[in-house]
Amino acid sequence: MHPFPHIPRQVAAAFLRTIEDGDATALEALLAPSFHWWVAGWGERSRAELLAALARTMAAFPSRRLRVTGVTAEGERVAMEAEGRFERPGLLYCNTYHYLFIVRDGRIASGREYFDTAAARAAFGPPPSPPQEGNHHEQ
Repeated sequence: MHPFPHIPRQVAAAFLRTIEDGDATALEALLAPSFHWWVAGWGERSRAELLAALARTMAAFPSRRLRVTGVTAEGERVAMEAEGRFERPGLLYCNTYHYLFIVRDGRIASGREYFDTAAARAAFGPPPSPPQEGNHHEQ
């Protein structure tokens, strides 16, 4: 059993909190084994790909803040708006995010992430691989 509540909005909030805290183990526990993620400008990401990318981000930025500015939840769907501020010597990365989480059985089954892709490219460079055509809509 994982240590997180089963209420979808609390599970979604825990996702952002674990990134802020830099807790890769807790982050991994939040994601269902079949988890997948779609990122604006980057395309589909598997569970392993997203965990690796977030681990790199958490290691690269000693100061991480994700402030939730709005939440709408209905059933297993949680829409969350947040403002991010990631800082390291020589780089301040700020962005505004919109997430759509699908939470099942207390874990995140899938998600979609929208943000200013120009700001992300300026801070992190181009996507690791070309985005996939079309949108995957399990939701």
